[in-house]
Amino acid sequence: MIRETLFQLVSDLALAIQAASAYPENHPRVQELLVRLHQRVRTESGRLKGLNIGFFSDHVVVDEYPLVEPNPTLARLIERMKEKGIEKIIVSDGITFGELKRFVYFLGDGGGSTTDQRWESIAYGSVDGARSGGGVFRGLAPPPPSSNILDGASEVLKDVLVSMVREGKRSQVEEGRDIVSSIMKGLHQEGSLIDRLMRLQCHDDYTVTHSLNVCILVVAQASHLGLPEQHIREVGLAALLHDVGKEMIPPGILQKPDRLDMEEFTEVKKHPVNGAKLLRRIDCGTDLPMIVAFEHHIKYDRSGYPKARAPEPPHTASFMTQIADVYDALRSHRPYHPAAELHRTLSIMKQGRGTEFEPRLFDRFLEIVS
Repeated sequence: MIRETLFQLVSDLALAIQAASAYPENHPRVQELLVRLHQRVRTESGRLKGLNIGFFSDHVVVDEYPLVEPNPTLARLIERMKEKGIEKIIVSDGITFGELKRFVYFLGDGGGSTTDQRWESIAYGSVDGARSGGGVFRGLAPPPPSSNILDGASEVLKDVLVSMVREGKRSQVEEGRDIVSSIMKGLHQEGSLIDRLMRLQCHDDYTVTHSLNVCILVVAQASHLGLPEQHIREVGLAALLHDVGKEMIPPGILQKPDRLDMEEFTEVKKHPVNGAKLLRRIDCGTDLPMIVAFEHHIKYDRSGYPKARAPEPPHTASFMTQIADVYDALRSHRPYHPAAELHRTLSIMKQGRGTEFEPRLFDRFLEIVS
């Protein structure tokens, strides 16, 4: 049973590499294979505490299990690894969907050089004196420093937001979860990374940078409140996707260098409803992203938009996202206003304590950013 499972994993790797060499990243066939491969890799690397895959002239070895069945798919995989100069791959437990996708496309690009590639959860190289997958492993790619924990996250998130609107598939949700996991890892490694992580985010699409910053701040709030890890992941995903509805707004409005007129602002105010409708159609595994997308502009005193009809107050995650949303908007440079200094930002926000912002959550937020 174990051997069959590992054979399927290696076969999926081979098929994903073949698809990556022929199709762009957003092609449905590639997405289907990558999602399936990622699920298998996460399951088996968790069970085995990491994966060790060795490539030999006529077979593949996964940990101590040799896969010697004659198979043209595996034969092509072995040949591709030979072209890359790769005899062994080590995958750490917890690899994200985004990193796996980038590695598969690296393997599928047909190039022979591996020297410039660096991965956090993947090592690869040659084996001296290989015997049943053993030997000395050379040419390992070391993990990046913690300050680079979100390298590539902006590009991944932009792809997630655009693809959600176009395709509305669960694979984009999994990539969003991977970004949240990277943020949690960065904050766990070094609490002072909050400001550094936010400064690292730079993208020509303000919505992308803003969404990442809001996610960082909400994950930090949730951690500071002592929420369980799984709850932090759910809240973080909701914060990351809170502005997905803006992808349906004409770019000319979002990128306008001046203040919006009344008609344009009315169009922008549709994004919570549009985002919630989109997320309702997608299986996110939880309703929280839909709820936060709808509620994140509703204030503590129930003003804001869209108009609150339910008697219950907004979800706690919506209040947390709203606080982070306003903070990042004030701290960000926009064509119609400069970025406010920290002291000025907090002075403005304190005026909304108990009216715009839930007071207890706001006080805890101040403990993080002050």
